[in-house]
Amino acid sequence: MTDYFKNDEYWQVHIGKEIEEDMWIDEYDIFKDIHGKCLDLGCGIGQYSKRLMEYGFDVTSADISKIALDSVRKFNDNCVELDMRDDLPFESNSFDLVFASLSIHYYDEEMTKKLLLEIKRILKDGGLFIGSVNGTEGYESIKDTAEVLGHHYYLNKNKYIRLFDYADLDNFMSIFDILRIDKREITRFGNKKNYYVFIVRKV
Repeated sequence: MTDYFKNDEYWQVHIGKEIEEDMWIDEYDIFKDIHGKCLDLGCGIGQYSKRLMEYGFDVTSADISKIALDSVRKFNDNCVELDMRDDLPFESNSFDLVFASLSIHYYDEEMTKKLLLEIKRILKDGGLFIGSVNGTEGYESIKDTAEVLGHHYYLNKNKYIRLFDYADLDNFMSIFDILRIDKREITRFGNKKNYYVFIVRKV
């Protein structure tokens, strides 16, 4: 099986498409209350990187996709190509905010926990990890083609996907101080998407 992400299969298909705006971060005052260094982890084409820069953050935009990062470099020179399955290439206690919108839900349980520990490592004490993950409602759209690999973890059309509910987030985020978890719904590329926003803090 080919490596979906290293082969840049997602952005080969979607780079020319208009992405529906879902600037949910504007609804959270917490982004206006903090400042400093931010890592946009799995930034894609950088719509959130751009907004976080407008909020005054010093943003490092990071993604595995060369295609996506080429778009981000049009407005942010501070880009890093990385694979989240590897150790994150940043020093400990480096960031005031790690932001990850719909980018950390592709891994098995062991890899997910390893990634979260890496995120905690690079956050400063009191730093925030804020992002979103796909909700379990998404199973309805893949149930006819997905192979079940584990609890809420699937292989669907050459792509691994993890779906979350409240209990999953409570479990995975237990290494942080959980400040809030909100359930949301949008339409993306013509399909309904249910997801969860989380705000957690390193203590």
